[in-house]
Amino acid sequence: MRREIASVLVCCGPLFFGSCVPDGAEGKPNELSVAKGPGQEDTELAQWNHRIRREKFDLVIPEVMRKHGVDMWIHVMRESIPDPFGAEELGSTSGVFVFTDRGGDRIERAVLGRRWGDSHAGETWRVTWETGLVEESEAFDIVQDPVLVKQPAGGPETEYDYRFEGLGRFVEERDPERVAVNFKQNLGPYPTTTRVLDGLSHTDYLLLTEEIGEEYSKRIVSSEYLMIEYIATPVPAEVDLLKKIREDEVARVQRAFGEIVPGVTRNRDVGLTVFRRRGTGISQRGRTPGHADVVIQGGDVVASPSQGMFAYVLREREDEPPEEIQEIWGQYLKVDGILAETIRVGLTPHEIKARYEARFEEEGILLRDDQLHLFTPRNDFSAFIAGFDPGKTHLNIDCHAMGKGARERKFENYFGPRIGSNGPEWMWDIPLPAHHHFVLEYFIYMPWPSEEYEDQYLFWWNHEQALATEAGVEYLSTPQKDLYLIR
Repeated sequence: MRREIASVLVCCGPLFFGSCVPDGAEGKPNELSVAKGPGQEDTELAQWNHRIRREKFDLVIPEVMRKHGVDMWIHVMRESIPDPFGAEELGSTSGVFVFTDRGGDRIERAVLGRRWGDSHAGETWRVTWETGLVEESEAFDIVQDPVLVKQPAGGPETEYDYRFEGLGRFVEERDPERVAVNFKQNLGPYPTTTRVLDGLSHTDYLLLTEEIGEEYSKRIVSSEYLMIEYIATPVPAEVDLLKKIREDEVARVQRAFGEIVPGVTRNRDVGLTVFRRRGTGISQRGRTPGHADVVIQGGDVVASPSQGMFAYVLREREDEPPEEIQEIWGQYLKVDGILAETIRVGLTPHEIKARYEARFEEEGILLRDDQLHLFTPRNDFSAFIAGFDPGKTHLNIDCHAMGKGARERKFENYFGPRIGSNGPEWMWDIPLPAHHHFVLEYFIYMPWPSEEYEDQYLFWWNHEQALATEAGVEYLSTPQKDLYLIR
């Protein structure tokens, strides 16, 4: 079980990169960030993103459109309505993106409508996102020039007269039988979510239908299923980049482990999550006020859950972790191994859950629907065992799909297959696509009373990004088998 090593600096998650948020910071750790345009990305990463976009247009869009019988996919974007899908997947925060199946292997890609370019008035009517990625990516067949933002002389016409100008003629020339537009109809988020991004405004919908006419308006359906499968299906370039990034992340985490000086280093200095026994009502991973930025001490578990990397900080005169740490580490390896074997491409979350339920029952681990630390007072052991066997470890699983706009936590990372007991039921009926990108997220609650603190349990959290294959889980790096030790 012993390995001497160092501490963790957490790096950003894959694809469409921006700034990095450490595990110890607010929100969930290091997920995907937004590429904000030319001049703000490293050149190499920009080229990766362009390659990914072209591959997804070539491989994924034809598959999802034909699977759902869609001849034309219209995605309407405006800067005033946040749209991470458009910004990250398509490369702009404004404009009308139209994908048309005209036969053959390639789907026609067009960028039309009011896509904002530079501003004539500078800061007065500043454009907050650049849209040059559209041209730079070389992924589109038809690219209408962006619009200069300015204030013209007054007159009878308004922005509404121009927003979809020319789209009606474009649609009529292609005569689609079924037109998908970006609004949601059936696939809503879980109750109480505050991060609902469900498409174009009612004003845009009325203007759009007026422009394309009554005949084609009757053919409109929601693009929600297309968006789910587009997001959840990585292409080869994405997989390559995920693995490349993970290699860099692991090296940074190992360096960060090595920088820890117990009693001196704070968890935010090295971007780590700290698991620590704390009193009732206080988060064991520092998610309560006043406990998010702490000095790392002997007896702590320091972690980068996004990379599945964990270390124990030895106390004075300790040569190995105490019994309870060894026990929960063993439980973690057991849980991870069962999920790695049972999560497979082609199965629905319902089918996967049926497989792992039997395995966990054999191991004496109780699956619970709720995340205990969100529904009972934190570290309250009496609430933990209420109605359950007090000697068994409890487990909540939430292996959700990965989105790409997590820096501001506004994009729905969970909009896709979701393995576990969380989210709306429709998420449990979507088969996992090839190389499905998701997180091995789960919460382990292991009974282990403490003389120092009453009414508590030991807590473990993993949030490692991985891929699903037909043979099981494919890790982005070699999974950790021994708990790192820090002196």
